[in-house]
Amino acid sequence: MKKRILIAGIGNLLFTDEGIGVHIIRELSKIKLPEGVELADIGTATFELTRFMEGKDKVVIVDAMISDQSPGTMYKLTLDMVKSTQDKFSASLHQFGIVEAISSAKHLGFNPEVVILGIVPKDYQSLGTEPTDELKLSIPRIIRMILKEME
Repeated sequence: MKKRILIAGIGNLLFTDEGIGVHIIRELSKIKLPEGVELADIGTATFELTRFMEGKDKVVIVDAMISDQSPGTMYKLTLDMVKSTQDKFSASLHQFGIVEAISSAKHLGFNPEVVILGIVPKDYQSLGTEPTDELKLSIPRIIRMILKEME
């Protein structure tokens, strides 16, 4: 039986690198993906993530993640890792965060495996609809990591 997988991109396309999750979803939509894989552009409404999780075996969330590392650095985190390191990382730049959305989903009985791919932005405050060059260069690497998560 094929796994039902959700790839969810989170971000605001109006603020350069803050939209990286959505840019990744747009790039993935150009690729033939395995059966059972659903793409979701969540935008900044992270609470919407909850409804997309229903019936999924695995959820891969892609979002910008603040860290002191260089732009384009990628983190692969589990929900427990995010919870235990919230003082070091900001797993989401949005008011209602990923942890809260997943907790809400669990209360509704949705319990997929969750992987969070965080990408360190260079600029997430300037207006602009394209990621910075550093993050553009990271897109193929991020997509490879997501495809590996589908295996």
